[in-house]
Amino acid sequence: MSWILGGIYCGIIWLVFAKLKLIRLSLPIAIVLASAGPSMIIALLFCAQYLHPFTPNAVVLERVDPISVQLTRPGRVTEVLVEPNVPVQEGDVLFKVDPIPYRNAVQQREVALAQAKQNVELAQSSVVLAEANQKRATADLDYATKDRDRQAELRESNAASQQELELAQTRYEQASAAFSQSEENLKQTVLSVEVAKADVAASETALDNAKYDLEQTSVLAPANGYVTNLQLREGLLVSASSGPVMTFVRDEPETGNGVVVAMFAEKNYLLIKPEQYAEIAMAGYPGQILKGRVINTIDVSGAGQLDATGQLPTTVVDGTPTSFAVRIQLDDASLRLPGGARGQVAIYTDNMQIAGIPVMFLIRGKSWLNYLF
Repeated sequence: MSWILGGIYCGIIWLVFAKLKLIRLSLPIAIVLASAGPSMIIALLFCAQYLHPFTPNAVVLERVDPISVQLTRPGRVTEVLVEPNVPVQEGDVLFKVDPIPYRNAVQQREVALAQAKQNVELAQSSVVLAEANQKRATADLDYATKDRDRQAELRESNAASQQELELAQTRYEQASAAFSQSEENLKQTVLSVEVAKADVAASETALDNAKYDLEQTSVLAPANGYVTNLQLREGLLVSASSGPVMTFVRDEPETGNGVVVAMFAEKNYLLIKPEQYAEIAMAGYPGQILKGRVINTIDVSGAGQLDATGQLPTTVVDGTPTSFAVRIQLDDASLRLPGGARGQVAIYTDNMQIAGIPVMFLIRGKSWLNYLF
């Protein structure tokens, strides 16, 4: 750019003083021209490169979802229902895993749940029986207590023998022991009901998990979009530990189309504000300048992040210049911009707008050079 401005300046001097001879060239004028002109060019270029940020690092980002299976055990792929790069709708089946082991697991859990419910009924019937036994033991204890007391009174009046009193005392002790045993049995049966109910809850949870696994044998599209780089084939063994098995590209025209992300150096990044005018030269559109507006700035970079590793960092700054991302929305959001497309971006701030003219020449020159490089 300095060579272009210098050439234009020299051309104007030649036209005025040599070709048209509008002004006679003298030594003072020559000194002024030789000093003032280059100084103005240098000042203009300095203001341009600082006040109106330019970057050759711009890219179109595409949201990609890694598709994984959520199975608790490995399963074999039985059917792949999508073709690469063919649009699918949200909820369409992408591929299926053999459901037989998971269906069998559901049946086993259903049987276990039925048995657990039967155990609850048996435990509840045991509670009824234990309550009846306790009532009988209570009645026996009441009778034995009264008989013992009656025999004791008769013994005091010599109306009963010592042997009859001891026999009544023995029957009382036996009835008391039977009552204590009936109370303990009742507590145990009540506890067995609670345990059986807990088994039912555990069986229901296990059944829900088994049904969830069975549902996961059909992997669905998370949104409208398409699968690319399809390498999954029938017969492959997949599981949650296998990692992603498909690459799904979302179709989000309302949020993703016409958005370019540019990386700017730290020196003039803070001059960039939302809604500022931007020009983009994409390699896929040589000779064209795409216009847009700044959506927002991302005021953080990887250089400013510390991970929770439990270890102290040995270094925080490695000397690499920091760049910050700026999202730009094109005025024409219908333009075809493949994910990964590269370009160059110039943003024109409100500071000394005349200094943006060299940047406009620069980005247009870069755009025409896209025909060659």
